[in-house]
Amino acid sequence: MFKWLVKFYENTLPEAEICIGHSSTNQFSRSLAINNAARKASGEVFVIVDADIICNPYVIRNAVNTLKHSTWIIPYTNIEDIYPISTKKLLTQTPKWPLPPNIKSTKRFKGSKNFVSFGGINILKRESFYSVEGFDERFIGWGGEDDAFRCAMNTICGDFIRIDQNVFHLWHPPAKARSNPNYNNNVNLALRYCNSSGDITAMQKLIKESKSFKISKNNY
Repeated sequence: MFKWLVKFYENTLPEAEICIGHSSTNQFSRSLAINNAARKASGEVFVIVDADIICNPYVIRNAVNTLKHSTWIIPYTNIEDIYPISTKKLLTQTPKWPLPPNIKSTKRFKGSKNFVSFGGINILKRESFYSVEGFDERFIGWGGEDDAFRCAMNTICGDFIRIDQNVFHLWHPPAKARSNPNYNNNVNLALRYCNSSGDITAMQKLIKESKSFKISKNNY
C-alpha cells in the first residue's frame, strides 16, 4: 500500500519533493517520522500526508496557494473510508487521479455536525512548523499527536482553515489505541496541550519541554 501511495503522489504531483519519514523507536512514533521527513525537506511549504490518505492533487495545489492568506490548512471536511475490497482492487491499478469510478467508500462521520478530525493531511509553511518545533516526539505509538500539534499551531501561529473537500482513506487493519503501552501517557500529554490552548506562555513552555526531550533522545 505504501509504495502505491508514494507512486500516486509522484504521478499526480510531479513538482513535489517527496520526503519519507521513518521512526527508529521500537514502538512506532508518528511524530518522530514526520519530524524526520521535515528535516529532509528543502521547500518552504510542507504537505504532511499520512501513508493511508489520498487527496485530490488539485486541492493540494489550491491549498498551497491559499497559504499566502492563511496560517495553515486542513484540506478536507470529510473522510471517505474506502472499502477493503475496493482498496485491494485499487492497489492493483495504476496510481492516478481521479480514482476509478468502481471504487466504493463510505463517509466516516456521516450525519455528524461536529467534524473533529485534524490529522491525515496538513498543509503549512516551513516557518510555522518550526515555530512549534514540529511534532512532539514524546508521543509514542497511537494517539494524541494530532491534537497536540493543532493546539500548538493554533496558539502560536493562528487558527487553521478547512477546505470543503473529501479525502480518501485506504483500508488497513485498525490500530488499537488501548493496546499501546504508552496510551495513557499520550492522552495525558495531549490534555496538557489542550489545556494550554490560547495561552502562548504555557504553550511555549510545553514546546520547550518537547525540544529538550528530542535533544536528549536524538540517538534512540
